[in-house]
Amino acid sequence: MSDTPIQHNTTLSVRVTANDRSLLNKVCKARGEDISDFVRLAIRKELAALSFLPDEDKKALGIKEASHSV
Repeated sequence: MSDTPIQHNTTLSVRVTANDRSLLNKVCKARGEDISDFVRLAIRKELAALSFLPDEDKKALGIKEASHSV
């Protein structure tokens, strides 16, 4: 048996302007993806950029690590 906790899907509703919805439709149609997939990826990228995800996930999402200047 795995130590990884089971993750359950949940539904989240958001409001966007009609213009944003139109742009989302255009982009998703051009990419051949659902709006839900686009939003899930956008959320993951933002979480990675804010360092809430492991480095491996950041790398997979194309998020560069912040340089630590001293």
